[in-house]
Amino acid sequence: MLKGIIAAALSAICYGTLVIFGKIGMTLELTSVRMLTLRFIFAAILLFLFFGIKDIRQLRPTKTMLAKCAFLGIFFYLGQSLMFFRSIEYIPASTASLILYFYPLVVLIISVIFLKEKFRMSSLFSVLLILGGCSLVFFDAFQRSFDIRGIMFAGLSVILFSTYLIVAQIILKNENSTTATFYVTLFTAIGYTVLNGGTGLAGITQQQLALCVALGLIPSALAMWLLYAGLKIIGAAYTSIFSSIEPVMTLILAGIFLGEEIVAFQIFGVILLIAGIIVPNLRLYKRY
Repeated sequence: MLKGIIAAALSAICYGTLVIFGKIGMTLELTSVRMLTLRFIFAAILLFLFFGIKDIRQLRPTKTMLAKCAFLGIFFYLGQSLMFFRSIEYIPASTASLILYFYPLVVLIISVIFLKEKFRMSSLFSVLLILGGCSLVFFDAFQRSFDIRGIMFAGLSVILFSTYLIVAQIILKNENSTTATFYVTLFTAIGYTVLNGGTGLAGITQQQLALCVALGLIPSALAMWLLYAGLKIIGAAYTSIFSSIEPVMTLILAGIFLGEEIVAFQIFGVILLIAGIIVPNLRLYKRY
């Protein structure tokens, strides 16, 4: 259990860098589709090198595994990542992140209704604390102008990501998480390459290339591998809860790299967010 919690938390930290890289990429005149195409191409290459050197047998899929990963990568992961990047074209990063973090509640509801998971008041309490923390962490989002297009894209991202976590838990239940990580990434890269009309490497600058490699490594290859490991051990509902430290990482990095001011309300939000992750789940720590 503890390994699953650690994997989910580390995955969230890696994912927390995504919106920062995305905003920086836009200042470097990279479009969302081009950035995402290169992100997943480099992620697939890095995963292949890492897992291939470690144990090439882990990358030998069955036809069924390929079909599952193609479905997850081309439909869910491509769609979710594109919707999120499109949202930050129209609304502030903090607003997009706040909207995205409604997903733990959506995952909890879907898990109880469709997976027949036992409803626990502690889980609901945890989600409510997390949402409250996000609201404080990104309080300035409410003071900015809202573009309906950005809200629509962010909302679609929430729906797709929540459904993606549930579907992945179901269809990859008995599959190797390492194999799944690589092939979902590969099929997402293929989907984006088709959508972009090529790899996007033509005419790329050194700065743009460096940013895309970083995108492929940190919030992609590492983040997805850790996410699948967490899903396999503790399931979608708990993974969504323990991975909710992502806004904390986003807040810190936004202050460092984007020059966004960190104020008292945001600090209180971080405290509430961490409380939402730890306090309602103390029994898990005692048990494991």
